[in-house]
Amino acid sequence: MEGIENIERKSMKMLGILVLIFVVLVALLLILIYPSWLKDLGKFKKFFLGSVDVSVSVSVGNVLAEASSASLNGGDAITLTENTTTSITATGTVTDNNSCKDLASVSIAVYKDGTTCAVIGDADNDNCYFYTDSDPTNDASCTGDDDVTYAASHAFNIQYYADGGTWETTITPTDIVEAGTPDTSTGVTLNDLQALDVGSITYGSVNPGASSVGDNTADVSNTGNTAVDFKVSGTDLTCDGRGNIPVANEQYGLAGFSYGDGTALSGTPADVNADLPAPSVATVPVQDTSYWQVSVPNGTKGTCSGTTSFAVQAAL
Repeated sequence: MEGIENIERKSMKMLGILVLIFVVLVALLLILIYPSWLKDLGKFKKFFLGSVDVSVSVSVGNVLAEASSASLNGGDAITLTENTTTSITATGTVTDNNSCKDLASVSIAVYKDGTTCAVIGDADNDNCYFYTDSDPTNDASCTGDDDVTYAASHAFNIQYYADGGTWETTITPTDIVEAGTPDTSTGVTLNDLQALDVGSITYGSVNPGASSVGDNTADVSNTGNTAVDFKVSGTDLTCDGRGNIPVANEQYGLAGFSYGDGTALSGTPADVNADLPAPSVATVPVQDTSYWQVSVPNGTKGTCSGTTSFAVQAAL
């Protein structure tokens, strides 16, 4: 019996080998007859493995960019600088889920509340400042295709005469299709600035017992952002040779006059109603001219000097 079993096992093994050879020969024959099967892996796998590949596709929609976290001057009040500009920064975040590389532009407007400030043509140093980054994809904050955020930021040089009140910033992103969702910051206060710039007063040469003549002037310029007047006061003029000139011997006015017709200066500040309106442009100063005369008493000699103070105040 054992011999018969061995013969059967050998027969089965031989049969398996023959079947395998037959399958291989059939496969080779099919490849030779239908070489295109090699180019169609799906049919090949289906025939031999019982599986097939199918194509897969999805259309990714365009998502409009959104601005968020808009902030002006870090949320702090803005204090202007007399007769020059002050730098303030507007910041925010722009998110485009298609990638920051999909952004076409990002506009940043800084403006007084209630002012139209939507395009560069609205820009006005009094109440609207505008900036557009026309190439945000090259900004250092946009690092690659898988980066979906852009850090919006721009420093604006605000003129000293910008209108006081509540100011805001609005950040508006635009992708390659259309404008997205803007974001506006919480308002901050731009403080009023009352300031003056005054030239020196020079009387020239005046003899003892005589009075100055001509127009001795000092221009008073409004270097802030509100309408102002001022107060004047002074000290005695001390002479380096001999004596002094009492402060009351100086007189002033807002038009030319001869000594005796002006207002006597004193050590107590006195109102001067100059009506200096707020400036609107930096190149055209708002100023008034003050006129001065002095009477030099006998018993004086040398160069006499002292101080005249101009104190700014809100317009009367």
